[in-house]
Amino acid sequence: MAKFITIKRKYFMYGGLVLAVAVMSLLGFNLFGSLKTNSVPEQVEPEMKILSIEFDPQIVIKDLSYGKDVFKGIQTMSKSSFKVSAVVQNMTEKTMNNVPIKITVTSLEDKTKQLTKEGRIPTLEPGATAKVAFENIKALGDGKGKSATAGQHEMTLSIKANTQDGMTQNTEARVVFNVDTSVK
Repeated sequence: MAKFITIKRKYFMYGGLVLAVAVMSLLGFNLFGSLKTNSVPEQVEPEMKILSIEFDPQIVIKDLSYGKDVFKGIQTMSKSSFKVSAVVQNMTEKTMNNVPIKITVTSLEDKTKQLTKEGRIPTLEPGATAKVAFENIKALGDGKGKSATAGQHEMTLSIKANTQDGMTQNTEARVVFNVDTSVK
């Protein structure tokens, strides 16, 4: 004999609703799963790259004592007058003209004390490098073996965008150092 199973309409409707929610959730995860954003920024190759920065006299890393405080690994300049030179490279496939380079030295103890010098590279071929030197830079403070903050400086070397000559990106490098003429 055959048996008949009767399903009430409400159970059939509840089952269909559960099945529809399951299908929609799977479909929703697939739709929104493909819309994930990447929070890691894209690596952008600079148009101009600062390959190296050199100081004359050379900066040395030393442990210094000021009063009872000992500071480890301070980048120290032992002269109050120095020269900074940088090697820059054209990373593009086009010739760059009138590349503006600016150096700014700021006293970290008194930020109103600032020294700025500017220069230009007339022409730089693709992949070529150029050395730019800024001479006769005077320190804006001196620790003189007594103050850890009096001789602190921040030097910023920047290559500004020059859209009329084809350069659209800014490039910048910063160096924090301490001037202390008592260090030998």
